[in-house]
Amino acid sequence: MKRRRSKIFRLIRWTLLTLLLLPVISLLLIRGLGTMKMRLTDDEILGLLHTGSFEKYIDTFRIDGRHITFLKTSGNEKQADAIIFVHGSPGSLDAYLAYMSNDSLLKYADLISYDRPGFGHSDFGKTEPSLKKQARILMQLMDSLAYTRYWLVGHSYGAPVILQAALDYPRHIMGICCIAGSVNYDLEPRDPWRKWIDLPLIREILPVSLRVSNQELMTLRQDLRMIDDDWDKITQPVSLLHGTKDMLVPFANLEMARENLVHADTVRTLIFEDENHFILWTQKEEIVKEIIGFIKDHSQ
Repeated sequence: MKRRRSKIFRLIRWTLLTLLLLPVISLLLIRGLGTMKMRLTDDEILGLLHTGSFEKYIDTFRIDGRHITFLKTSGNEKQADAIIFVHGSPGSLDAYLAYMSNDSLLKYADLISYDRPGFGHSDFGKTEPSLKKQARILMQLMDSLAYTRYWLVGHSYGAPVILQAALDYPRHIMGICCIAGSVNYDLEPRDPWRKWIDLPLIREILPVSLRVSNQELMTLRQDLRMIDDDWDKITQPVSLLHGTKDMLVPFANLEMARENLVHADTVRTLIFEDENHFILWTQKEEIVKEIIGFIKDHSQ
């Protein structure tokens, strides 16, 4: 009887200990996985690009008190034009890896993709929630790279970044290409739960990339409200690309942007029927054609 009672007590003790430790271990595992940067290493990226007959390197500039890491690919000589690719949230520069090695694009411009602040190797975990400051960092990256003309391509959250840059620093920006862009205040969802998961204890257990992404998106709606007042100030050519079945960023963003770009030099649209938010990867060939056509039509 005593032996049986002792076994029951041990079973209860181990059960209680397991129930206590399991959440702690789970949280530590989540936090450990969260230190990963959602980005290939520099060696992996350069290794994937090694078959191309073009120059490629990864470097870091000190910009506005931050470290901004970028990948550049180019032909044998530096061109006058550069395309800068701006990734979404969360994301990193390798979102555009398939574009960076595209021979057709390299005929028209040198190609640059960078880790936006807080992602990848650009001070990972240090959030920059202001869209205007994100645009200023992009502008300073352009100044540091010192090309004559820039074409900006932004996917998802990257689209409002390049829109803000076109508004604030239009001098060297020849055109902007918004892919599945979240660009309209009225269509940005009100997500009160974002504030809850940004509370100190909760945000500390989130994967770092998701925490940075959440902190960016918390302020995006208000930043887009400022852009809503300035659509008529955008004069560069604009290309809008979107899938009609985008569940993350509604297709109506394209329609509203097209209506509001009243002073843009031209507004091109490329609509992908029955496609979702991930057209950047699923429609690469069509997007490359659109970027090249966009540059050819407006580079004179």
